[in-house]
Amino acid sequence: MRYNREEPFRYTFGQPVPAYFRISNIGGRGVSTAEGEAVIIDISPSGARIHTDLNIPFTKENTVDIVLRFELSDKELIQAGGIVWKNYKNEYGIDFFTEDIDEKQLIEQLKLYTKNAMHIENDNK
Repeated sequence: MRYNREEPFRYTFGQPVPAYFRISNIGGRGVSTAEGEAVIIDISPSGARIHTDLNIPFTKENTVDIVLRFELSDKELIQAGGIVWKNYKNEYGIDFFTEDIDEKQLIEQLKLYTKNAMHIENDNK
């Protein structure tokens, strides 16, 4: 999958969501790293854009798979995926592996998150 900002359902967080990731595969070799910190900038059922201060060793010739762990509306979600792009700001495009993602659960948690965010925004006015 190419990173598609025009995807029908892509949610951009006003305040990036804290997340943790670990590398599970580099260049076709299974690895198990400690978790690193990241934030999720936007997300869809098929992927996400994350930022981390860490330099993940991704190149087009050196594939990297990660496991992303984050919380939405007090529910922990864990998604596995492959990095498909990287930019100079240490932002990474992640393509979720469809067999590892529960799209319905993610969409439901995003709906709850959005509803809660709107209540907080309205309460602060």
